[in-house]
Amino acid sequence: MFSKELFDFISKGNIEKSLYTTCIFLIENSRIEVLEETLISICSYIGTFIGIREIAKLNEIIINTRNLIENEKVNITDYFTLITKMCIICNIYNLNPVSKTGIIPIGKLREKIIDVFSEDSKLSSNGIHKFEMIIPPPDSEAYLLSLKIITSFIRIFKLLDEIPNDDKIDMIAVKFKNCFDYIIRKKYAIETKLNPNECDPIYFLWGFIEILFKHEEFIHSYYWLFCYDYKKSLKTQRIGLIYACSISIIYSYKRHISNLWNQNELNVIYKTKEICIDLLKQVRKDLKKDEVIEPKEQKPNNKIDGITYINTYTPFLSSNKSMVSNPIFMDEYKTIEK
Repeated sequence: MFSKELFDFISKGNIEKSLYTTCIFLIENSRIEVLEETLISICSYIGTFIGIREIAKLNEIIINTRNLIENEKVNITDYFTLITKMCIICNIYNLNPVSKTGIIPIGKLREKIIDVFSEDSKLSSNGIHKFEMIIPPPDSEAYLLSLKIITSFIRIFKLLDEIPNDDKIDMIAVKFKNCFDYIIRKKYAIETKLNPNECDPIYFLWGFIEILFKHEEFIHSYYWLFCYDYKKSLKTQRIGLIYACSISIIYSYKRHISNLWNQNELNVIYKTKEICIDLLKQVRKDLKKDEVIEPKEQKPNNKIDGITYINTYTPFLSSNKSMVSNPIFMDEYKTIEK
């Protein structure tokens, strides 16, 4: 279960309301798992539209999200920083929307990626041994298909070393992501030793990623988040993680192409760290008094992607009594125990 309210605030790039709502979760404490699931869902949502130029920012967000979930103590400043980074990326998309993965008709999608799988599939005995955990038995109908997918992807990686043109890297990243989308939506039944009771091709793809890229922390963290408290009903909610991970793989070969946080974005991130304790105090007071104060909407400055209003932000938001049960009021500490 995730919080639709918080999800909507973050996806709309609304830093002010996102931070305020996050404070309610942290103060309440008993619903921390809902907050965690919401953050994973946002990571997946970003994965449906992220491109190679912004993937380095998402990689950082993915690692930050995993660290927050793994840590027994929750650092409020880290939560604020993470939420702000998520809002910034969503705001970039909202200002310059692109087509999301998973919506292109399957026929047109096939036309976009068919050339990737046009060559014969030949995998050496060493290669077969390396990927034995995800290759079906030789008598399986998916045996040759699995070899074709593996060899085709490896050809893409080799091709990257020979490409100096950044625009072509953009095209390859999109095509690689489309390949993942196509394989998953075609619902090929691929049996693997990693998950013998489940033939969903998404596990074949995750296995391929883990075999080759587990050493990369940011790549493995995508898989970690996908698997965290996983059940089948969450697949659709988390599928964007593997789409983003495919872009992240291309990034691992061509790291120079992706943007880091610019100075305006860093200023916003730093500002959230400054106001976190004051905002937490404000939320505690609001919850305690059961006040209902409508937030003052501040118009974004389009020159800085609609996010610089946080630089003049002062905590002044409404609370919602229905969202709170037995709030734990704390002193001016930066951490609280889960």
